Amino acid sequence: MKTRIRAVRIRVQTTSGPAGARIVFQPGLNVVRGSNSRGKTQSLQSVVYALGLEPMFGASAGTSLGSALTTQLKYGPDEVEADVTASWCAVELENDSGIIAAQRTVRHSYAQPNLVRVWQGPAITDSSRAQLLGEYFVRERGSVQNDRGFHRFLSEFLDWQLPLVSRYTGGESPLYPEVIFPFLYSDQGSWGSAAPRTVTQYQLREPTRRAAEFLLGFKGPQSAARRYQLEDEIRKLRSSWTSNLAAVRATTAAIGGRLIGLPDLPAGARGGAGTVSAATSTSVAQLQILEGEEWLSVDEVRNALQSEMGNNRTLGKSTRIGEVGQGPLQEQLREQESELARLSMLATIVEQNLALNEKQLTTLDKRITALEDEKSKNQDAKTLLRLGASSDVLQIADHACPTCHQPLTNVASSGGPVLDIDSTLALISSQLRTFQGMRQQASEAASESRASFHAIQRAADDCRTQIRELRSDLVSPSDFPSSGEIARRVAAEVRLSEVERAREALGQTLEDMQRISDATYEARLELSLLPKEVPPDDERRRLALQKVVREQLADFGFSSYRTDLVTIDEETLRPERAGLNIDTDASASDVVRTKIAYLNGIREVANRFRSPHPGFLMLDEPRQHELDESHFRSTLRRLAQCSVVGDQVIATSAASVNDLHTMLGEAEAHVIDLGANRLLQPESFDDPLEYARSH
Repeated sequence: MKTRIRAVRIRVQTTSGPAGARIVFQPGLNVVRGSNSRGKTQSLQSVVYALGLEPMFGASAGTSLGSALTTQLKYGPDEVEADVTASWCAVELENDSGIIAAQRTVRHSYAQPNLVRVWQGPAITDSSRAQLLGEYFVRERGSVQNDRGFHRFLSEFLDWQLPLVSRYTGGESPLYPEVIFPFLYSDQGSWGSAAPRTVTQYQLREPTRRAAEFLLGFKGPQSAARRYQLEDEIRKLRSSWTSNLAAVRATTAAIGGRLIGLPDLPAGARGGAGTVSAATSTSVAQLQILEGEEWLSVDEVRNALQSEMGNNRTLGKSTRIGEVGQGPLQEQLREQESELARLSMLATIVEQNLALNEKQLTTLDKRITALEDEKSKNQDAKTLLRLGASSDVLQIADHACPTCHQPLTNVASSGGPVLDIDSTLALISSQLRTFQGMRQQASEAASESRASFHAIQRAADDCRTQIRELRSDLVSPSDFPSSGEIARRVAAEVRLSEVERAREALGQTLEDMQRISDATYEARLELSLLPKEVPPDDERRRLALQKVVREQLADFGFSSYRTDLVTIDEETLRPERAGLNIDTDASASDVVRTKIAYLNGIREVANRFRSPHPGFLMLDEPRQHELDESHFRSTLRRLAQCSVVGDQVIATSAASVNDLHTMLGEAEAHVIDLGANRLLQPESFDDPLEYARSH
């Protein structure tokens, strides 16, 4: 939506009375003319300040309005000096949504500079038709996102849907208006670079490129932002899956069980994964418990325990030791002692297997690390060769074989063919895949051994309990209840309760993991469908900008080299020449020409493609570095064409009125002549926008 600046207002209260200025702008080209140091820059800086956009000059930037609005003002025909007691700026904007005015204090007894008053209607040009809409805050946390944040209000008024941009510190932030505005306003301090000011304090990634993409209406950044969101979501889901899996393994280990059929990560969770055919199903996961030397399903164990509990209830009262008899008790004791010996031997074997598996894992980890290191070295060598280094970079510096790492001292060389750098990298990559596969198998074997070891240890503990109680029965009176029988009943009840609780907890956790798996699959599927290349429409816009910039450079007298060598870089979207930096390689005046062509080119191309550019551009003293009069004439006439499409350009100039009319020729422009006087002049009237004298 097109927006134009209707007027800017500055008001200062001094110890000698009020002073101020009002400048009214028209559609099309506006040239604010005046002598140097008279206030032309101040008029444009007031627009920036009233909109709360001065952070575009840096994180610690002040008002940039000078002492005239903060400490001491020199004004009037006699250049009277007076101390400033209060001051404010206001700007009036208009678009299809209506007319608003934003007002902000520079110095005041109670109204702080970060408070913005917004008026509905032409508060500067016709205050009788305006009323206070509300008060907002700016340059405070939430000014872009909260309801009472002024930059949120301003973005909505400009019809800007600010995209989210990734931050260097992680997460995302909106593309702040302060980052965009350097494309709409070039101040005198920024003419030394062909590109707009880069706003870095928000830690946004590639802020200048993101602002250019936004103003040109690129679609690719939306895909890039969505890609970042999905990748971040997958990372979080992967972490949640890992946490749940650890909880599952702890639960199963506590009852001497294991869970099979559940992968370390769900389908689509690994980085670099392409399209996945289906989400991982947790329904195939099965809880097994070691009974004897056999892994049984949890349902089989549960049914067996319930059956045992039923038999115990059928027996009714507790069995007496005499009813069992010394012989059977001794036989049960021998059986339990034999079982304990068997379990102890089995535990030793499993523990040894576990130690071997863990040792194998350690060895494989070292081998993988060595291969990754070797791959990195060869990639570095490939980079050096690509850059023109001598083949000496391929020599073995440590006299060891890069594959087996055995010393090559006293090893005779056959002088036969050797692998080139690409073949070496391919071989190392193949070895890495092989060893990583071996590590995965070793890890699974180690997990299996670990689960078996815990289950055997638990069974051995139960066996020891039975032995202890049977030995107690053998020395107890015959009319005493059998401790062994009681222990078996209690053990069965406890075991059944443990299995039931583990089964219920596992069921809930698996439901959570299924939701994680489904979300991971959906995120990976959407990620695979996002375009991986620059959309054709984005490329058309970039090429259109490049063409327009070259046209303007030719008109503006660019002469450092051929204009067809100037391109709009695909990565940065800045004007560049391949292998050179325009800022340092071109002449100072050609840098100015390039910047005008670039900023105005973005405005023209944005208009052609109906992108979010607001349609106004402010250039403070564009005739920098002695820009030739004929070339400046071409510049002004090109800028004047903005009126044809309903855009607005505001430029300042120290040229005389006659010179300006000569350079403009038949081009339509509104010249605002400040003359030789200072911008701020004495005022004898009360301004309706003046802040109340008491809070």
